[in-house]
Amino acid sequence: MVRYYPYNQNRAGFTAVELLVALMVCAIVFTAVASLAYALGSASSSTEDLSAHQMALRYATVRISELVKHSVMAFAAPGGIALWTGDKNNNGFINGSELVYIETGAGGQSLRLLDFILQEDELDISVTAEEIRNGTARDELFDVSQMQEYYTDENYIIRYISVLPECSNVRLTLDVQPTLDGTSTFVNILFDLTEAGVTSTYQICTTLRCSADHLLNPATGEPDGVDDD
Repeated sequence: MVRYYPYNQNRAGFTAVELLVALMVCAIVFTAVASLAYALGSASSSTEDLSAHQMALRYATVRISELVKHSVMAFAAPGGIALWTGDKNNNGFINGSELVYIETGAGGQSLRLLDFILQEDELDISVTAEEIRNGTARDELFDVSQMQEYYTDENYIIRYISVLPECSNVRLTLDVQPTLDGTSTFVNILFDLTEAGVTSTYQICTTLRCSADHLLNPATGEPDGVDDD
């Protein structure tokens, strides 16, 4: 037996306008969700970038502060600051392996250290304070690495250490201010660091804990070969 169901003319349905409105609402919701996800991802990336920069900044501050504090003499040199870390071989002179340079990269875009590692003390060369100040000491230390009959890759190493690779506008200054006990040398390093799209200026300021000025000959301004104790 075939049954016939009457057509209900009052049954509700979706009109084209309603479907369009529903699609627009869904699009707005999906856009909001996508924008929120992007914002969260950007915030997380910015936080990680800021954390990385702050970690590099702390490392550079500690590394340079400790280096300067334990040095005995600082010189203003072309392109940076030269530190005499001490008379390690007790000969009373400044040797190349006892120097560490605080320098900037090309265009002042980074902060780095330069030192010269020599395994055999008898091959170490001595330099004068004047040679350090006018830059010839640094040039000479680079030149001796080309003398392969005396220096090899195993016993003479020129080493660069990048302490702050992502910075800009680095300024290195050496201030000497009079104190009650004579002179105290301050090393000032200014640089710009961009974090989360904002550029800020930072400063590392530290001073030598002790000085080897008593090693200098008053007449020449050079170490005169006496012991530094």
